Formats: sequence, C-alpha cells, structure tokens
Amino acid sequence: METFYAVLGPVAALCIGIMTLTLFFNAISYFKKARRGFEVIKLKGFIKDGKLINVHLAEGKSVLGVKFVGFTDQPAGKSGIPYKLTHMVVFETTKGARVLINADAIRMIEEVEESASL
Repeated sequence: METFYAVLGPVAALCIGIMTLTLFFNAISYFKKARRGFEVIKLKGFIKDGKLINVHLAEGKSVLGVKFVGFTDQPAGKSGIPYKLTHMVVFETTKGARVLINADAIRMIEEVEESASL
C-alpha cells in the first residue's frame, strides 16, 4: 500500500496542477474576449490618408465622399460578434461616422479628384 501512495501522490499532484492551469488560462481567455471587440487593420499605401473616395457596390448603389480606414479583423475561433461582421471594410464619413461594408459587396473604389471635392 505504501508504494501505491508513493506513486499516486505525485500523479495526483500533477493532474491537479494541470487542471488548475487549464482553468486559469480559460478564465484569462474569457476576459480577453469579453473586453475585445474587433480590430481595424490599416494598410499603408493602399489609399492615401485623408483622401476622399467613392465606393461603388455590386448592387448598383454608391457610397460617396468617405475616407478609407481599414479592414475589421477578428481572430479565429469563438468570438462575440457574428462571422459575417468579422471581415468588413471600414470607411469614415466627413462627419466622423464609421461605415462598415461587406468586402464581397464592393465592386469598385475610386479616389475623388481634388477639384470635385471642393
């Protein structure tokens, strides 16, 4: 019986340690996901900062006079927002309101000429 306790003690301690670490890291992951929304990925050199653009959608509609901000990105796995909202293009109006458009819906992006924006 003594050898049973000698073997069972370290194995039980190892199992309890693994379970404790698993619970700790799951709790940290939960709090990170609850605190984080989506991130905006900015691309340098894609469209110059502050340049007004017109976005033409596949449906024939257009969003005129907006600034390109970036793309939304949500890390893989379980998240707090629906999947369809994870990979969208973020634009900003001249008043500062943000517009999110599904990347598949965009047919063309064109820069507005300086004389047309005055």
